[in-house]
Amino acid sequence: MTVERAIHFAMFVLILVGLCAVSAWASYTYLSHNLVLEVACLALSWGVILSILYVGFRQLDWDWWS
Repeated sequence: MTVERAIHFAMFVLILVGLCAVSAWASYTYLSHNLVLEVACLALSWGVILSILYVGFRQLDWDWWS
């Protein structure tokens, strides 16, 4: 059970780091001259990304924090 939790945590961290890098790159590339749009884009994209991850992991019935 401990190894399974470690694998879940590692997957979660790797997904977050990868998505963070992609969203930061896209924001920098396409919105590099407008700070307000960059911040709004990052906040919106991370809200969507975290919602999708939450729903996906909830559907897989992974119990992480108990």
